[in-house]
Amino acid sequence: MLNNKVVQHLVSETGLSINKLAKSIGVDHSTIIRLCNGESKDMKLSTAFKLADALGVDINEFRKEEENEI
Repeated sequence: MLNNKVVQHLVSETGLSINKLAKSIGVDHSTIIRLCNGESKDMKLSTAFKLADALGVDINEFRKEEENEI
């Protein structure tokens, strides 16, 4: 599951506008907005890799820690 608060924090840390970030990874700006505000709980794997690269983080940063992980 996606940790939206982490995504929001990482996006704000870049200093890029949502429009510039979205354009740089080839997605609509509304996709980034939905990821940041919690409307979207998941994203395509290809989007996750592009976003992680643009933010300079490992893709696993986006994962929400599950309380009952096996």
